[in-house]
Amino acid sequence: MAAPEHKSSEPWEPTSDFEWTDRAYGLLEQGLLQAEVNVVDGVLSTRVWGNCPRCEGLLNDHQVPTVVDVFGASRGHGADAVPAAGPPVVVVDVTCGCGLAHAGVPEGTTGCGVSFRVELEAEAAGPLPQGTP
Repeated sequence: MAAPEHKSSEPWEPTSDFEWTDRAYGLLEQGLLQAEVNVVDGVLSTRVWGNCPRCEGLLNDHQVPTVVDVFGASRGHGADAVPAAGPPVVVVDVTCGCGLAHAGVPEGTTGCGVSFRVELEAEAAGPLPQGTP
């Protein structure tokens, strides 16, 4: 599927309505937005790239979370522990950084202002770091 044209006429608007997360999920399904999580030498990093769900401009978001939850093979402690239902999920909040200064954007900022959430399964990345860095 061809990438949509950048809607550069969209004015900057700082919004994180669920609508944008829902649209991002649709773009992920279509392959117009991609996401990955990696663990290298015990450092977790994420990358989300492709089309913004609002302005459809190209974004490329890299993050290294400053706090990582303990991801284990079970949930709970002691006798109450139960096996984890699936691979650990890393939640990434992304703000459009398409590189275009949309109308009304604050000085020194680019993008249309939309923020959305992507959830990534960390199973393919190998073992996640234990504890908080």
